[in-house]
Amino acid sequence: MGNCFSLSISSDQSMNKVCQWLDDKGSYVHNLEKNLAALGTTIEELKAKRDDLSRRVAREEDRGLQRLSEFQVWLTRVETFEREVNDFLSARDAQLQRLCLCGFFSNSLMSSYRYGRRVFLTLKEVEKLKSRVFEVIVEQDQRYEVEERQLQPIIIGQKEILEKAWNHLMEDGVGVIGLHGMGGVGKTELLAQLNNKFIDLRCGFDFVIWVVVSRELLVEKIQDEIARKVGLVGEEWKQKESSQKADVIYNYLRKKRFVLFLDDLWEKVDLVEIGIPFPTTQNRCKLAFTTRSKAVCACMGVEDPMEVKCLAE
Repeated sequence: MGNCFSLSISSDQSMNKVCQWLDDKGSYVHNLEKNLAALGTTIEELKAKRDDLSRRVAREEDRGLQRLSEFQVWLTRVETFEREVNDFLSARDAQLQRLCLCGFFSNSLMSSYRYGRRVFLTLKEVEKLKSRVFEVIVEQDQRYEVEERQLQPIIIGQKEILEKAWNHLMEDGVGVIGLHGMGGVGKTELLAQLNNKFIDLRCGFDFVIWVVVSRELLVEKIQDEIARKVGLVGEEWKQKESSQKADVIYNYLRKKRFVLFLDDLWEKVDLVEIGIPFPTTQNRCKLAFTTRSKAVCACMGVEDPMEVKCLAE
């Protein structure tokens, strides 16, 4: 009798566990239609919240403020889950057609269980994103910094040509200047001197950017260097195509005043392809570059290029 009693208790416990397991797992199937409806509604509300906050951030960025990194991470997660939800909803009809017995069972139970579980977990994540409250989403733009270039000791004639180049660069009607001359005459040194003058003289610019171009012109390398200097790099940036990077750079820099130094050009650099707004009297941005070829200066739109001769002469 004792053995029979123990067996009865054991069987009851096993049955309870089975029922509990079926209840837990079956809820993903039984509540599938309800969870899908909730997921569709919640993602639309989340997208509306994202759009409202994005417009608010855009207005603040126009005033010179910078979005917080945590807000950008939130935006990225919203985009990720938006894609996932779209995938779920595109399979909605096919999954619901598998249900039977008033939604308590499925013609393909394991498939419906896996799908229902993912829908449920995604719904919880979307609800969490929607409930996120941002008291602050922007801050003062990053501190103005200029990467100081290492310089050789000043040599004869350098001070005079530096002053001439500086005055030309800072003229109101000048957006682009080109420094051309033979290799080894000191073009890079002169450009570095111009760069370093902005360490103490901000002159109203938001960014001073230095990029070495060299003989093999690599557009994405230039884009990545610019993005690093202005704080656009991140995991999302790495996933973008070159044309997408150009759009991001352009839409960011068009709201800023910048000085861009391009060292060692061997051919024309397509500013549009990179995403650089062309310097004009309206945006008051500046571009200065070095090249061995006077023809490159003409291709870059420089009407009055400066020839750099050996500074030691």
